Formats: sequence, C-alpha cells, structure tokens
Amino acid sequence: MINKKSDGFTLIEMLVVIAIIATIAAFALPAITGALTRGQLTQAVSNARQVHLATFSMATDGTQTGDAKYGWPGDLAASADANIQVTTVSQFVQRLVDNDYLKPGDLKVFAASGITPWNGTYNPPADTNTPGTLNPTFNGTTNCAFKIYKVKDSHAADAIFLATKNFSKTGNASTAISATAAPFGDKGFVIFHKGGDGTYYKKQQATSNLLGTVPGQTDPAANEANDSYLTQQ
Repeated sequence: MINKKSDGFTLIEMLVVIAIIATIAAFALPAITGALTRGQLTQAVSNARQVHLATFSMATDGTQTGDAKYGWPGDLAASADANIQVTTVSQFVQRLVDNDYLKPGDLKVFAASGITPWNGTYNPPADTNTPGTLNPTFNGTTNCAFKIYKVKDSHAADAIFLATKNFSKTGNASTAISATAAPFGDKGFVIFHKGGDGTYYKKQQATSNLLGTVPGQTDPAANEANDSYLTQQ
C-alpha cells in the first residue's frame, strides 16, 4: 500500500515557523520603534527651525523699523504696553500670524507626537492694534509641543529659545526629562537656541552643559523658573 504524501504543513512545522517569526519580530520591534522616534525628533527639530526663522524675521523687522510690536518673546513679554505685551504662547502665535510671519496653515509646526495640531479658521485683524481671530483659539497647552523661552535681543546665541515640553532645565546634575510628558517622554528631547542652531538629544545627554543657558542667565547650571518661558495657554 502506497502512503499519499501530504502537501500541507504539519502542526509542529507551523509552530516552528510561528516561533521563528515571533523571535525575529521581537528583535526587530525595538529597532523599528527607535527609528520612528528618531524620525519624529528630527521633524520636531525642523519644526523648531521654522518657528525660529519666523521669530528671527519678526525681531529683525522690529529692530530695523523701531516697531516694538515686533521682537523676541522676552522683549515682548517685558513691555508695559498692552498692545505690545505678549505673555502666553497663544498671544505669541497670534502675533506671528497677524503679521504674516507664519500662515495659519503653518501652525502645524507647533505639533508633535501626542500634541493636537491646530486646525481652524483665521480672520485677519481689523487694525494694527487689534489681533485677528484664530477659531478655535490656538492653545499652548494642547496645540504646542514646545516651551517658548523669554529670549531677548540682548541674550547670547546659546540662550534656549525652544525646547520640547518634556524637558525642564534644573541644572547640569539633574536636568529633568519627564517619562510621561508629551511629546516624547524620556525617549528624547529637542533644544533650539536663539542663534539658530538646534538638535535632539537622548535622555542620557540631559545632564550635558552644552544644552545652552536659560534666557537671562549666564550659568549653564542655572535652574529654569516658571517665568523663564511664555505661559502655556
């Protein structure tokens, strides 16, 4: 009697194949996840560069024209004139859009992983002393991945201009990277300086004295305070 050979896999063969695939996936997943995170961090650096370019253009125009409404965040925040003063992220973004340094469609550059991109409509200002209308209002807490530091024209190039919100400058020895804070937790963070340079760092680099200085302070080990950056609103 001739036994007919089966064309299919036996149960044992299938289990072996599944085990091999699972092993390969287990080794590949960290590499895939790491590559995805690096891509997101790289995009955040690119976005920070766009925000810096818009701010630099506004500050340069302010210097050239003498118009105090155009300036770095710290100079705007320090103004006693209500028509000039900017103390929140929302007000700062509004200033950039109202004066055409960013288009409403550009506001996605403030978003990142875990941060809701702003998506709405915009009505231009009726006059130079009245802000336009972003509907819904741009919210620094939910629509912005960055802390915007109060950099002034007088500050050095290494002053921190932007940092992702999972970063807090608490000195060289204990710079805090929040494991749970958006946008990247403890997977990495972005720093961008007033001078126009920026990059992303791994959490192990959080104690580096090369991260830059808190605006207005010359000691690299200085702690940031809540008033070191614009209010997240």
